[in-house]
Amino acid sequence: MLHKAVVQVRIPALLDATTYLSLVVMSLLAIRGLDTVRSQLTLLGLCALVGLLYRFVFRTGRYEKNPGIYFGSQFIVLILMLLVGSTSIDALNFLFLIVSLHAALVLTRGAAAAWIAVYYLTVSAAVFISSGSNGYYAAAFYSVAYVVIGFFGYILQQTQLTGEHNRELLDELQATQQKLRDLAVVEERNRLARDLHDSVKQQVFAISMQLSAARMALSETEKAYQPVLEAERLAQQAGTELTTLIHELRPPGLERKSLADAIREHMDEWSRQNKIASQINIDAGVTVNVQIEQALFRVLQEALANVARHSEAGTTTVTLKSEVEHVILIVEDDGAGFNAKRITRGVGMDSMRERLAAVNGTLEIASEKNKGTRVTAVVRRS
Repeated sequence: MLHKAVVQVRIPALLDATTYLSLVVMSLLAIRGLDTVRSQLTLLGLCALVGLLYRFVFRTGRYEKNPGIYFGSQFIVLILMLLVGSTSIDALNFLFLIVSLHAALVLTRGAAAAWIAVYYLTVSAAVFISSGSNGYYAAAFYSVAYVVIGFFGYILQQTQLTGEHNRELLDELQATQQKLRDLAVVEERNRLARDLHDSVKQQVFAISMQLSAARMALSETEKAYQPVLEAERLAQQAGTELTTLIHELRPPGLERKSLADAIREHMDEWSRQNKIASQINIDAGVTVNVQIEQALFRVLQEALANVARHSEAGTTTVTLKSEVEHVILIVEDDGAGFNAKRITRGVGMDSMRERLAAVNGTLEIASEKNKGTRVTAVVRRS
């Protein structure tokens, strides 16, 4: 859980270089103010500890649960540096400024101001102890430096937040553009379906009626009877396939019903048109977003169209299952089947795979000669 004093921002890469370079340079300057090798090594070890805390607590985001652990630990380490006794207090003060910059970047204004004040007062106290009354000048200079570093860190924080907000807006804009493109495709498909239904389908129906009338006017012994009968059959078949195509172009309004209801409605109509018995097994409460609903419904339509055209099946079973992370659609029939190892491509198969790929789904087709076909579509909920 994010601590209430923390403002979650990305840590800029430039801060890494600033922190590590400051540690190296200021530690070298600070050890010049020490007389013994032991105290110099101690100071170098404490500088290394500051770098390790930055790398493994601050940079990894572990400070977010309790920022006091990180900033308190850095405070203790920096106090120990001052106690080592280096005369180069300005070098150590610069390290306090760097940690203050960390606070101003990731904490709320109140929390950052509190930590920066603690660091400033600590360094000022160290200056007064070492320099006496002459420490007033250094303390005044430090006050300006800490105020500037606080403002700089706050501005950097707001810049990072603005950049993240702009990235979110860009993502939303791209998602909206994709929805508009999808809507344009749906509108065009609906327009094409309406045109086919209002013009071509009516003309095919009229041709079928005329051929039926011509067939009834002829006797079975006349030469024209069989060609007219065949033409009537072809016209009726064209009308059936045209109806199927119109439904594929313009599926039932998923925006007005659930995927389960749309599947049941489509299966009833499909079964009645193709005279193939159907069974439906749908888990209760299957819910997915509109894009996944559209993709699964299109896969269902394509799979059923293949059953009607090629399978010679007597029964088709449609199953819609809901799992923790996935939604699974299964269309299986008891028809003639085919050799799935030899036939792996086709317009229908490619279309189903492309639709599922658009929503991070996968398609599996299992079939054997005279053992039916099983089409399985699996889509992640997220």
